[in-house]
Amino acid sequence: MILTTETRGGMVENVHCGTVCVVSERGVEYSCGRYTDDYFFRSSSKPIQALPVLLLGLDKKYGLSDDECAIMAGSNAGEVYCTDVVRSLMEKAGVTEDDLVMKPRYSSHEGTKFAALAAGEAPKKIWHGCTPKHIGCILVQRELTGSGKGYEQPDSAVQRLIRYVISMFTDTPYDNIRLGCDGCGVPVFAVPGPALAKSYLRMACPELLPDASMTAVTARMVSLMNQYPQLVRGRDYICSVMNSFPNITAKGGASGVYTFGLKKERLGVMLKIYDGTETSWQPVIAEILRQVSPEINRDLIEKLETTELIGTTCRNIRNMTGAVIGEMTPVFRLEKHS
Repeated sequence: MILTTETRGGMVENVHCGTVCVVSERGVEYSCGRYTDDYFFRSSSKPIQALPVLLLGLDKKYGLSDDECAIMAGSNAGEVYCTDVVRSLMEKAGVTEDDLVMKPRYSSHEGTKFAALAAGEAPKKIWHGCTPKHIGCILVQRELTGSGKGYEQPDSAVQRLIRYVISMFTDTPYDNIRLGCDGCGVPVFAVPGPALAKSYLRMACPELLPDASMTAVTARMVSLMNQYPQLVRGRDYICSVMNSFPNITAKGGASGVYTFGLKKERLGVMLKIYDGTETSWQPVIAEILRQVSPEINRDLIEKLETTELIGTTCRNIRNMTGAVIGEMTPVFRLEKHS
């Protein structure tokens, strides 16, 4: 289904197709597109993947601060303040860059990247968007087995535990969760669209989880994401904007996947852009909120429609001079399920 059209000079230049699924405790409430297909979480799973660190009390064991816990739920943007938190986390965890399986890279934050290039610095793993997640995995693997080695393997202790937690959040049987390999070298998990949306219903309403200890650590992680939204992705990214609103818990992933939960409405939402881009996330999410809960989320809708963020596009499309040269327009209508 076409979710948005992208115009230039009054002509439709691009269309972005995808699917949306909105669930409550009763089941699917709204949908459009092929919402029952399986979809990979990609980085949308990071807040859930970080929960075993808290569940096992490793934050207390290693003396981790609130911001060091929060960044394990996020995708490190590589800005200086993010890198400082990651560096402190690595030092407390006793993790070095040699322990991490991904290749070094430059920061995705342009200012930091250009400053590093000007200083003649080589790429570093500390700048990778997934470094905090890997550190959390190493801590759990070390706690369960005595060594952090092999944490990236699908049959490792930490990845089996994460898969179990994914199963709990999605009501997907453990063996039915499909596995792939994420860009950073660790497993990535796929579940049906309604199950993906359900995971963020339970992030927003952790009392729905069947385990009291998991409810407690989930509530804490969501609170940290709202307290440190800039660590979920970075300043001027959509995840930072979404999590700055206390009614929202949200995390995007690569290849066009976005998930969020609405606390007051007790709803979980997933969307997938089939071309794998992120540019249409802002108008799509704004339109979902307008159709599902416009009054509670009025300020967020306005911000998504008018604020220029990194990697995504608000309604007005501007060129490099700042002139408005087109529009990203949502064209979908959610089907209401009885």
